Amino acid sequence: MNTPDRKDSIFNPNLRIPFLGILLLLSILLDFLQSRFLPLYLNLDWALIFVFYIGWSTNPIKGGIAGTVFGIAQDFLLGVMLGLNGAIKTIIGYSSSYLSTILNPDLAGIMRFVLIALISLLNNLLLHKSQHILSGTTGEIPILPLLAGSLLTGIAGDLLFRLLDRLQSDPKQYIR
Repeated sequence: MNTPDRKDSIFNPNLRIPFLGILLLLSILLDFLQSRFLPLYLNLDWALIFVFYIGWSTNPIKGGIAGTVFGIAQDFLLGVMLGLNGAIKTIIGYSSSYLSTILNPDLAGIMRFVLIALISLLNNLLLHKSQHILSGTTGEIPILPLLAGSLLTGIAGDLLFRLLDRLQSDPKQYIR
């Protein structure tokens, strides 16, 4: 397989293991705090945002591994069936790397918000439906809370992408 040179690659070479560990701890902390203090419709999927960012900024393998680790940590923290978030976020992390090669890797603004919101909605629908199938229960899909959470996750994701891109970029780029 032909791999691009590091300087010609769209992938971020500065996204290293310590930075990924900090993102994981931040994701766990934010998920914990919001699950305790915020109403359900205001809960953002921080793990999804970070997994999507890692997948978008790196290769598919790092995106998939990040999705697995972040998803299983989120399953453990939230007390849902262990492995559901891990499986779904693995697919999201892996496929977001491919999306960044198909779409403009410098996607910003409203398009990035829409993309993150749609992926968040797909994640929420898959998680909700998988829980019902595996537990053998039936129930309606709460579309309005899922849609509200997806829109808020899209907004937060776009803002977080801007912040993380700024932290990972060369400081000389912003000096005028």
